[in-house]
Amino acid sequence: MKKLLLALFVVFGMVQFTTAQQYQTAIGLKGGFPGYGSVSLKHFFGGSSALEANLGGGYRHLWLQALYEKNFNIQGGLDWYIGGGADIGFWTNGYRYRHPRWDDDRYYTGAFGGLDGIIGLEYTFEQVPINIALDATPTIRLFPWVGFYIYGSFAVRFAIK
Repeated sequence: MKKLLLALFVVFGMVQFTTAQQYQTAIGLKGGFPGYGSVSLKHFFGGSSALEANLGGGYRHLWLQALYEKNFNIQGGLDWYIGGGADIGFWTNGYRYRHPRWDDDRYYTGAFGGLDGIIGLEYTFEQVPINIALDATPTIRLFPWVGFYIYGSFAVRFAIK
């Protein structure tokens, strides 16, 4: 009986350790992948599971990224997370050009998309509702070309309990 109680205590202690979260929702700014910056929203929807959405862009492009993440507490307000998702974006050069084969004007525009992974560290301050995160995002670009890239980013968010 003592062994069973000890085993249950260890299991429940580990569950609490792995599902601890510092906030429910955080919204802020994230700089890095794949453009110059984005508005970032991270929301926990069950234990250690979170959804992160980033909407950003740069000069003549706009992109959206959605990531599913599992979060694990290290100590205090420090967590690490890992996950995956996808991104899609649109770009334009913003001017018309005359195509040499056709006698009409065309806009030079396109779309891009791919699959993303994410691994990172985040810290939520106890005294102020601020969350900071640093992560790496390996990406497999699927269209309009195929390629593999690794990006990094830094986020500062307002944490809502």
